[in-house]
Formats: sequence, C-alpha cells, structure tokens
Amino acid sequence: MKKQQISILTAVALCFLLTGCSTQEEQAYTQDFYAMDTAMRITAYGDNAADAVTECVSYINMLEADISRTRESSDIFALNHAEGNQTELSEQTADILQEALDLAAKTEGRFDPTIAPLSDLWGIGTEQAAVPAQEQIDKVLPLVDYTKVSLEGTTASIPAEAEIDLGGIGKGYAADHVIEILKENGVEQAIVALGGNVYVLGEKDRDTPWKVGITDPDNPGDSFATLSVSDTAVVTSGDYERYLEVDGKRYCHIFDPETGYSAETDLRSVTVVSPDSTSADAYTTALFVMGLEDAMEYCEQNRIEAVFVCKDHTVHVTDGLKSSFELQSTEYTYAE
Repeated sequence: MKKQQISILTAVALCFLLTGCSTQEEQAYTQDFYAMDTAMRITAYGDNAADAVTECVSYINMLEADISRTRESSDIFALNHAEGNQTELSEQTADILQEALDLAAKTEGRFDPTIAPLSDLWGIGTEQAAVPAQEQIDKVLPLVDYTKVSLEGTTASIPAEAEIDLGGIGKGYAADHVIEILKENGVEQAIVALGGNVYVLGEKDRDTPWKVGITDPDNPGDSFATLSVSDTAVVTSGDYERYLEVDGKRYCHIFDPETGYSAETDLRSVTVVSPDSTSADAYTTALFVMGLEDAMEYCEQNRIEAVFVCKDHTVHVTDGLKSSFELQSTEYTYAE
C-alpha cells in the first residue's frame, strides 16, 4: 500500500474515532471501500442502513466511471481526447461540469476545473514529480482557463490539449448525492467520509451534535481541533496532503492558476463547513490560493464558514463557527 493511501486511511479512522458512538449503534452498518483514488467509509444507522449504504457505494462507483480522467470509457476521458470537437456527456457528468464552471466563476478562477495540464506537468504525488522549467509552465498555462469550456445542455467541448479534471469537486458532489440517497432510504443518522470530505447526517444523539476532527497539518494522523456539527459537510484541504520538497521548499498540490506554481500563501490548511459539500470542496481550494486576508474577506462577503490554519500556527475561525470550534493542541494559537 502506498504511503499516501495509509495516511488517508488513518485520517478516515481518526474522523470516526472523534465522532463517538450513537445511541443507535446496535443498528449501525459500516462499509469501507476505495474509490476516486482515496479511502472512503460510510456508516449509517437504522433498520435500512445496510441497503442504503450499499446503494451509496454503487452510486459513487458509477459517478467515478463517468468523471474519471484515466478510464478510457468515461465521459471526461472522451472530452479530454476529443481534440476540440463536441462530446456528448451523460446528464450527471454535464451537471457536475456545470457546477464546476459555476464555482470557477464565483471564485474568479482560483478554483479551475481545467487545471489538469498544469498538475500533470508538476506530477506532484507521482514518482515523476519535479519542479518544471518556466518555459514549460508558460506553455501549458494558457490551457488553464475555465472560460474556454463550452457546455450547452449535455454537449461540451474544450480547446485541443486542454483537459478537465473534476477531482476538485468530485468527492464533494458525491457526498451531497450520498446524503440524498440515505434520506430516501429513511436513514436519519449517518457519517460519510470520502477522503478529506466528511458529511454528517442528523445528530449523534438527541440535541447532541457530532464531533469531527480537523487534521493537524504537522501530524496528518492526528487532529488539532474539533467542530461540533450536525447535518453538514466538513471539507479540508491543505499543503500536507500531496507535496514535493526541493532544496527545503515545499510545493503542494494546490496550484495558483495565475502563476502556474504551487500556491504560495500564509496558509497550511482550510476547512469549510457547509450543507453543500460540492461548493465546500471548491472553496477549500480557492480560499487556500487566496491566502488568509483575502480569504477571510471573501468568506464574509459570501457567507462562507471556515477554519484557517496559518504557517505561524495561528488558527482563524469565521464568526459562525466560533461556538462549535474547540482547539485541542497547545501547538496552535487561536486568534480571537
């Protein structure tokens, strides 16, 4: 097993350790599985929990089959290899692509689903990872432009050599739909952990929220704080997930679409809390690229609730989360 997979499994287990047990534990059903290049776990409570979770896993596998960049049978693979020609997408793929484009516009391109040529060039997270030459960056950077994507109904096209990567919102989109499937099956309590995307349904007990841990960027197998939440998603992105170190400098997998380089900000991680997991997924990327000051202002203007961990170990929390946030590590300082 790759080291990256081990760390993800540890993070998933940590999330569930912090949530504690439900009064309906005797009716709990848990399934661990691997999809979308990450370890996942769904736990549901109630009489119909097993069937509901099984349906959720099937849905995630079906979604991955549609939006994977690497599966030759997927819609996104076909679009990326159409050499600029129009491609017919499934309704689901068209829907998630439209959401990605809308979120790219809302974040003024800090989140951009056309980032693939740039991330491929750097290769962070692969054995070929290396800092590319400036001329290489300059060559692929014009391909990173969500405004050049055409989508009308279920028909899409992108410029030749451009590529779509929906990994930036794929797990968030999956979580939103998994929650709907659980509700349709009568499930009122559940914990959905899809890599760094956690969604809690209902409450742990009556009038008692779930506690979800926020990963410690210095020790990804541990948490430095918890959030007490119900019926919402908790999504985290940080520079500790995948990165390349060269001459003592860390280049993380979150890229700035303007520069073509790994985002250079004062942040280590961003956690967004929202009932809309899809947008939360995109916002964690965009806010990380912005840096603390601009990100806090953006959150205030757009009513986004978030937790920011800075490189100086200070933690900044938006007003709406302050009552549910609990700092647990003495290595970090809470900025009032």
